[in-house]
Amino acid sequence: MRFTYHPLTSVVIAVATWLSLIPLAPLVQGRSYLIEAALPLIASALIGLLLAVLRAPRLLTLLAQAVAVAAILTWRGLALSPLNDGPWVTLRALISEGLISIREGVPPIEATPGLLFLCLVLAALLVLVLELLVNALEQAAWAIAPLALVFGLSALIVREDLSWLYALPVVAAYVMVLLAATGLPSEATGKASNMPAYQASRISVGAAAGAAMLALALFVATMVPLGAKQPWNQAGPDGPIQLTDPTVRLNEDLRRPQDNRILTYSSESGEPVYLRTVALPDLSESGARLVPMRLARFGFGNAYDGPGDEVRVDVTMDVESEYLPAPFAAGEIDADGAWSYDPETMAVVASGPERTQQTVGLEYNVTSTSPSPSRDDILAAEAGTGVDPINLVVPDGLDPAVLQLTDSVVANANTAGAKALAIQSYLRSDAFQYTLNAPSSSSSGAISSFLLENNAGYCIHFAAAMVTMARAEGIPSRMAVGFTPGSRLEDGTFEVTAHDAHAWPELYLGDLGWVQFEPTPAFDGPPEYTDPANQPPPSASPSPSPSPSPSPSPTAGPSTPTPSATPSATPTDPSGGGEGFSLGWPFWVVLGIIALLALPAGLRFVLRAWRLRGGQEPAAAADGAWREAQALLRDYGLAMPDGSPGPASSATIETLSSNGAGALAAIGRIVERSRFSRDGSPADELPSLIATLRAGLAEGATSQTKARALLLPASLFGRID
Repeated sequence: MRFTYHPLTSVVIAVATWLSLIPLAPLVQGRSYLIEAALPLIASALIGLLLAVLRAPRLLTLLAQAVAVAAILTWRGLALSPLNDGPWVTLRALISEGLISIREGVPPIEATPGLLFLCLVLAALLVLVLELLVNALEQAAWAIAPLALVFGLSALIVREDLSWLYALPVVAAYVMVLLAATGLPSEATGKASNMPAYQASRISVGAAAGAAMLALALFVATMVPLGAKQPWNQAGPDGPIQLTDPTVRLNEDLRRPQDNRILTYSSESGEPVYLRTVALPDLSESGARLVPMRLARFGFGNAYDGPGDEVRVDVTMDVESEYLPAPFAAGEIDADGAWSYDPETMAVVASGPERTQQTVGLEYNVTSTSPSPSRDDILAAEAGTGVDPINLVVPDGLDPAVLQLTDSVVANANTAGAKALAIQSYLRSDAFQYTLNAPSSSSSGAISSFLLENNAGYCIHFAAAMVTMARAEGIPSRMAVGFTPGSRLEDGTFEVTAHDAHAWPELYLGDLGWVQFEPTPAFDGPPEYTDPANQPPPSASPSPSPSPSPSPSPTAGPSTPTPSATPSATPTDPSGGGEGFSLGWPFWVVLGIIALLALPAGLRFVLRAWRLRGGQEPAAAADGAWREAQALLRDYGLAMPDGSPGPASSATIETLSSNGAGALAAIGRIVERSRFSRDGSPADELPSLIATLRAGLAEGATSQTKARALLLPASLFGRID
């Protein structure tokens, strides 16, 4: 079966590429990426259609498509970016922003300008690779590789099984390409296939295809958010992971009559650290509880990228656990088994077939960054924005007097940070007592009773109370669960037991992110950065000491907002743009495309003028005119036989109109006389005869042939003797 190079093939390829991008939906929020991706595809389709109608060489078509697509990418990139630092700096910053979104985000990732630009680049690379495979190399069967690339990427990254419906557009795209190619054989057939120029063209585009595939592979490699170490990349059991309520385990551990060891650890610095397991954003009328997690096997390692001291610990777990305890903010974990990560709660969850059994006897190491804001930073901080609204919900069923109490506690505070410190100081005052003889509940009723009546409880009550009061003041907050540092053993390691289980509040403050507080009075003291009696310099890092109480506090230090909760500092409107780039760029892009299309015609005009220039010797003028006559015939798809000018022109005039035939015959006679006659030839007549020949050729040609001769003259792509 013969390959068909139909003018609409490029249009079909563009549509197929767009369909293959649909499986990106589980990875990117919204559908704006599909709208943006259509722009380079439309440019490629239009250029391919136009040049196919003009029967342009395929390599030239591919080059024109690449230039047009690059122009579209530049225009959209500058329009998407809010920067105005020049094209190269702006585009590099946009790409960097997109890569950061991929590395730090969890699917579906917010469609930031950088991420949209990377989707544009992906669409551009895919459509050019498909053009190479289908139209240049005539290997349409291989189109399945680039068409299925996005689907495979989504299936690899998304934690849940990817719906089979996302495979339908890929299948449809592949069928469209095969139908457009009409059963492409393994080798090209027909007369053109045997021509040396054709074989050379295939070698050229083959090399270009290899380079393009390499570029595509490198680009896709940057899009897969793999960290330096990702130990939880093994498949877990089918279906969602069912997690137990961590507050139930906390209550059981604290009330356990006989204490038992949970884990031992050693730190690189030799100092004790606090180990965090999960956060509970949902504080409802019934108490603090988990929210559905968006577990992913990728994306961990960039939850916190702010300043701080590096903390490295080696841990040995002794008991079953579905969570992996780690210091805040963990940046790298090396652990055997299958694990998944939820950046919203910063929890590392067992996802392998053994689940909780994975931690028994498990040895792992964690590298974290321990941040440390100054007290002034907290006092100046306002409430953060952009987090999940669930972190702002004041639980129903709360006694209205709790809200009145909160107003009185923060009456003298002017910022969210100052209000947080006021609430912490109030709960740590002598008005409250620490005791395990309290109801094991963080419900609205229990919190109301705790704040208004008995004023006694343990860590879960103090943490829930501060979360409730902070939310009443519009400060996003949640309860974190984990362990205090434990006790130092003789060998320098630390032992964490069940009685070291603890809960504490985390408040989201402006640029500081999630900041940990300690309202539980049983702890030796509040975090250093919140204690007015002990204000470390901004660069200081708190060094907590083990507490003898059953419910001490976590390490002083703020946490950073998780990627999914980080407010975007850049506009996400794909139609927005930076100053200086939003106006005029479409005009320059269109002008560039027009200039590209006009380039062959311009070159042809220059060659004609050079061959027919005045002031030449008669013999040179005759040779130039003869080469121009040969070029004109080739431009219009006609061939002149080899031989001397006279016989060659006589053999060709039968295919021309009367005016064209007469002009060509006269040119042949003049050139013949210039070469073989002593008297020379009337070279002055040659320019007018060439003009008559051009008019005669155009007179008998179709509109398509005339357009091709003007815009894509074939004589430019071959040697004229």
